[in-house]
Amino acid sequence: MKKTFILTGTIISSLLAGQTAFASNYTVQKGDSLWAISKKYNTTVETLKQMNHFTSDRIFPGQILKVDEREDTYVAKAGDTLSKIAKQFNTSVDALLKRNPEISNPNFIKAGQTIRLSESSPAPVRPVTTKSGTNGYYIVKERDTLSGIAKMFNTTVRSLLALNPEITNPNLIRAGQSIKVTGEKAPVPSSSQRVSQRTLVSAASTTSSESTTKAVNSSLADRVIQIGEKYLGAKYLYGASPSRTDAFDCSSFTMRVFSEAGISLPRTSAAQSQVGTPVSFNQLQKGDLVFFDTDFDGTINHVGIYAGNGQMLNASTSKGVSYTSINSSYWKERYVKAVRVM
Repeated sequence: MKKTFILTGTIISSLLAGQTAFASNYTVQKGDSLWAISKKYNTTVETLKQMNHFTSDRIFPGQILKVDEREDTYVAKAGDTLSKIAKQFNTSVDALLKRNPEISNPNFIKAGQTIRLSESSPAPVRPVTTKSGTNGYYIVKERDTLSGIAKMFNTTVRSLLALNPEITNPNLIRAGQSIKVTGEKAPVPSSSQRVSQRTLVSAASTTSSESTTKAVNSSLADRVIQIGEKYLGAKYLYGASPSRTDAFDCSSFTMRVFSEAGISLPRTSAAQSQVGTPVSFNQLQKGDLVFFDTDFDGTINHVGIYAGNGQMLNASTSKGVSYTSINSSYWKERYVKAVRVM
């Protein structure tokens, strides 16, 4: 009886190995170990740990592991090019452009940018913005151009530049940027007023620009929180694939939410902490990313979205996607930094 059981188990294992040999992810089963999984996929324990950012050999049933170097996404490094990445993952530049429509210039990618390598990777969902914009303003979406926006609003690039003097290069606008599309230019001071009013006009222009930017950022932040709230109650799963919406770990949750708002983030919390603009704790605004070191080992391992009033929207191990106070003793003593990506 014992020999029959061993033979049957071997046959079943062989069949399972045949079914999963070409998958990039593997769901841990009861009794699995990193050593057994590494043998099944012809790799090493150390390689599996590196691919999954593990610091120990501990795994648990239901956990999703990356078992193939051909990942769904790739975070660009300094010096990377799209052709280099295509060669590395045995694909083509055209295929990568198709899977990453936000890349308008194949010769320009930046360090920290997330490149989708397969059709299963989540594509960014553009924010819902009406043609009329918000109070005469239009929020730039991925792949927008100033000439395209001008056509959309039956105007000219020159008129848009006049309405938006902060745009110094008409060929360089970014997703999330607010562009004034209706209204009149500010009145030009008379020659006798220009010298005396130059400083005041400059200050007023700066204040107006800052106010507009804050209003737009606030609107986008509300959108981010709205997207995040639709996943409230989703369970926590360490190493969850970014394509899943029923389960998240902390960084797959933030990556998914910001992706749906048209903003690309790297996959891990440590990598996400390196993008955007750092902000101090007392300057936190809704939509900022907040980072923590829960193990007190000097390594960032948790990220959440600041939602205002001391609240954070995050995927935690104990409650899944939920709200929590960053001013609680637990989170406050583990807080490391915050960044603004909008």
